[in-house]
Formats: sequence, C-alpha cells, structure tokens
Amino acid sequence: MNTYLQRNNLFYVAAIAAASVCAVITSFFSPLLSFVEAALIILFSLWVIISDRYYRRHSRKYLLKLSKKLDFSKEKVLNKLPFPAIVCASDGTINWCSEKFLNRVIGDKSVVEGNIAAYINGKDLFEIINAEETAVFVNNRSYSVFSYSYDSDGITNYVLFYIDVSDLREIEKKYNSTKPCVIYIEADNVGDTRLDLRDSERAEIRSIVEGEIEKWTGNYSCIMKRLNESRYIIIAEKSDVDKMIESKFSVLDSVRDIRYKDMLVRASLSIGVASGETFVECESRARKALDMSIGRGGDQAAVANSNSYDFYGGVSKSVEKQGRVETRIIGSAFSELIEGSDDVIVMGHRNPDLDAIGAALGVCAACEAVGIPAFIATDKNNTLCSTLIERILSDENQSVSIIDEQTALNLLDKKTLLVIVDTHIKNYVEFPEVYNKATSVFVIDHHRKSVGYIDNAVVFYHNPGASSACEMVTELLQYTGTEINMSKLTAESLLAGIMLDTKNFVLGTGVRTFQAAAFLRKNGADTVSVHKMFANSLDSYIMRNNIVSNSKQYNNCAISVADFDSPDIRVICSQAADEMMNIQGVKASFVIYSLNKNICISARSYGERNVQIIMEEFGGGGHQSMAAAQIPSGSSTVKDVLKKLIETIDEKYN
Repeated sequence: MNTYLQRNNLFYVAAIAAASVCAVITSFFSPLLSFVEAALIILFSLWVIISDRYYRRHSRKYLLKLSKKLDFSKEKVLNKLPFPAIVCASDGTINWCSEKFLNRVIGDKSVVEGNIAAYINGKDLFEIINAEETAVFVNNRSYSVFSYSYDSDGITNYVLFYIDVSDLREIEKKYNSTKPCVIYIEADNVGDTRLDLRDSERAEIRSIVEGEIEKWTGNYSCIMKRLNESRYIIIAEKSDVDKMIESKFSVLDSVRDIRYKDMLVRASLSIGVASGETFVECESRARKALDMSIGRGGDQAAVANSNSYDFYGGVSKSVEKQGRVETRIIGSAFSELIEGSDDVIVMGHRNPDLDAIGAALGVCAACEAVGIPAFIATDKNNTLCSTLIERILSDENQSVSIIDEQTALNLLDKKTLLVIVDTHIKNYVEFPEVYNKATSVFVIDHHRKSVGYIDNAVVFYHNPGASSACEMVTELLQYTGTEINMSKLTAESLLAGIMLDTKNFVLGTGVRTFQAAAFLRKNGADTVSVHKMFANSLDSYIMRNNIVSNSKQYNNCAISVADFDSPDIRVICSQAADEMMNIQGVKASFVIYSLNKNICISARSYGERNVQIIMEEFGGGGHQSMAAAQIPSGSSTVKDVLKKLIETIDEKYN
C-alpha cells in the first residue's frame, strides 16, 4: 500500500512540475491564459495533497483492522504451519501448542507440560527469544528453535517454532568423526642410554619398539608407515583419534616399560597429533605438534586444537643429549649475530632469578669479547636476585649496564640483537613491548616447550635436557670462536644459576652440567661467594619455616598456603617449596600465596612427578621439577585455587 502511494505521489509531482513549466512559457505569449493555468495547477495540487492524506488514513485503519483479526494463538493459523509451534507467556506458562508439536516433539504424550522449560532443554526463555536461533534437544531429537512475539489484549505472548535438525546433526557428527588426522611418532633415545650395546642389539630394541607401535595401531582403523629408523606417520580418522585420547595414548606406557635382556630400555615416544579439513593442513599441524612434544622433553603426546595443545604423558625426565655438534653450530651462529649487530639487549622473564640474570651476564661477556655494547633490560625493583643486581651495580670492573624498559625501547633499531634467556614464552618475557619491537631475536631456554612460544626467533636454542639457561650459555661461550675473558662476577653468576635450578647439583644434572661448572670454576668462580647469593635475612628465614611447618600432606604432595605479606614473599615461598621436598614421602610440593593482586603457586619436585603439567592447568608452566603459575585474584580466591589444586593432583597423579 505504501509503495503504491509513493509511486502515485511521484507521478503527481512530475505532472505538476511539467504543468508549471508550461505555465511559465505561456506567460510570455498570453498572461491571461498563464493565470488560468496557474489556478488549475494550484487546485490540482490541493486535490493531490487531500487525496494523499485520505488514502494514508484509510490504509492505516485497514491495516490496524487486519492486524486485530490475525491472532497467532488461534489454531487456524499455527496448525497450518509446516513445523511444530508452541505459544507461551513471558513467565513460561504454555497457552497453546500445535498438533504437529504434540505428534512430533512430544510424541505419545497426550498431556503437555505446564511450562515451556520442559521443552527448551533447560535454557532460559529470554535467551531463546533474544537469539536468532537456539539449539535444543528434546526426546532424543535435535531442534533449531526460532521465536516470534506478539501482543494480544495488552499481554505479550511468544511463539516458538521447532525445526527438526536431527538428521543434519547426525550427518555433522559423521562428518566430524571421519575427518582426516595425521599422527607423527618419534622414537626417543632408543638404545642411546646404554653405550655398551652393540649395533645389532640397538636394531633389535628398535624392532621391539616398532612392534609395540604396530600392536597399538592394530586396535584402530588406521595406516602406519615408517619414515626412517626412528620416525613414523599414521593416517587415521577423528573417531579413532578420540579413542586414542580416551586411553591417554596407552602406547606411551607400553614403550616406556619395554625391557631387553632383563634391563629397562628407557625408550620413549614423542607424538604429534592434528586433524583438519585437508591432509596438507593435518600434516603441517601434526609436524608442529611433534616439535612441541619433543620440545617439552618427549615421552608425551601433543594434540593440536584450534588455538592450543592438549598434552598426555610427560612423566619421564628429559634426557641429556650427548652430542655437542648442535652447540658448536649455534655457538658459531651466535657469534656471527653479535658481530653483525650495533648493540645487544639481553632480557629474561618477569621477576628474573639467578638463572636469568646469570645467563644474561654470560651473553654480555660474549658481546664484550667482540667489542659490541651489551645491556641487560630488567626491572631492578622486581627481581628474585636483588643481591646479584646490587653486586653488578657496585662492581667497578663490571662494564655491563642495566637498563629499564623505556631505555631499551629507545635503543632498539634494525641493527639491535635481542637475546631472550631462561624463557621462550612471549607473555613471560620481562618487557613484552621490547620483544614486539625487536626485529632480530635469539632465544636461549631450557624449560619444556609450552603454548605461546616465540615463533619468530632468528635462532631458537632450546634444550629441555639442560639443567639451566646458565649451563646452555656457558657451553655457548666455549664455542663462539672468540677468547672470552670472563670476569669473576660473571663466572659466579653463571654458577649460581646452575646451582639454583639443580638445587645444588641434585636435580636435572648430567655430564655436561658438571663440565660447565668445572669450566666456570676454572674461570674464577668462588663457591663461597656463590653461596652468599642465596643468603636470606632472619625474618625471611622465620617466614619460610612457618610455611613449611604449616604444610599438609595429600597424595604424596606437600601443600601450604602463605597467609602473610612480605616484599620477598616470592623468594620465601620458592625456598619453602624447596624445603618441603625434604619431608619424607613427599614427591611434589606446592605453596600458594598472594602477590600484586594475583594468586601465585610455586611448585617443586625431584622429577618423579611432573609439576609442569599441574601448573599448566592454572595457565602457568615451567620445568618438570620446577614450575609456577599466576591466577588473577579477581577470578578466584585462595580457597578456590587450593580446591582446584587438589582436584588437579587427583586427576594427574592417579
């Protein structure tokens, strides 16, 4: 009706305009005739205006009259719809339902429930009304529900239309279950832990491992092919991968328990799993998942999700790599990158400890050897090694400069090399903005690989088998190709970092750990001076002992909550977690405390239990024997965190 009126109005306006033009032209020849034409135009215009108002008023009355006749609650309208419909009030009370709703949705029921809640799968009525489409499940059938509202006698009613999509959901389910999946399997350290084995015996061990993999894949409808003597590829469907996940990749346990001639082989597997729309996508993501699994120390499966990874296994200790070829290659590349830079900025993780600052000093020593200026970017007021920072600032023979974030940002340009030590996670670096601005990044870290790692590094030197970042830097210093004149403070700082992460050479040590310590001792590191870096005040000592004495044992774990404030609370709680490991029967320790509006957890173990997988459940990470997490206090309380910690311990350690 409105379109019709608008079209007529346009015609009338055009006619009046044309007549007006004619009247103007006529005025040049006959003014009297022009006057008559103008009068007729005015009369015609008045008629058009009056007619338009009449028709608009008439059409509005007609539409109102028609709308009153259309009441959607009447059976004549809704029963003729090709799909089930039901009418309810704003409080959910059912006023009416169609015959199709009775027959298709309710089925054999002859009586309709009094409230719509029985047919919307527990969802809120207004949630459905405000949504464009809502999925519900009623009587073993899937429906897409659409809504419409209308007023009748001043009361608002709601009509819900039910579209049966059960067949589509079944097709979707079958499609998802048959999606292609690619699985990469890498056999870790097969036979390499025993140097006295002959080649034939190593080959026999590899054959046993391969037999276990074949036995495992035989339980599923998949294809397995060996790519080389230690790597395999498996093509499977998503439904089979779901079964593998449900069994938590049982092949990890069977391979770990392999014995050969009454000796434990200590073999393990690294598994990368990914699904996708195409095999190309699956293969690429599975390869990255395998790298993630290997980077976390192996003996686990990494399953790629849309934006993250799920991990299964990871109970074995990382194995120290015997070869030094990789270290030589990276040491040479490290030296070339330093020499090709105008300056070098070294940065660790937030609240850096002795391992981070010690490794940074080692990098600065390499820069000093080739005459390249080096700077350590850190917040001097938020650190776990204030004693070392004070020694650096007060040492007159030390040429290293400690700078803040703004100074680092001002120094950064295309010829600046940023070296990140003791972390490989983007969000954990001390100054994220400095990392984001850097164009050349070199990463040195020993922690197990986690989601969100730095993926744009020129060199990513990552070894989860190393005891500490200081050990890795000490090795690099020996292969830079340049003679390093290491200061006494630098040597002691590197040794302190190693001692911190190994708990005085108790955890995570290997042959190369002691070789690095011997090299530092040879370069002037004094163990007495190193030990003084770990000294605490009397108050801190008392607080630490209180945390230990208040600890509770649960499932072979010691758990304590620090209910006090202190400027050194992070250090105190970390040391308390270490002390709690000396309690008989304790395989892992956890200390919960509050800091800077966050709830923090410090976790320790001797490697028998992996504390990293516990901390990852809280958004944290770390190493198998030393990890931590920070939880925003606005989202949880200490009591909530403690409850979740106990639940996670039950889940992961049972």
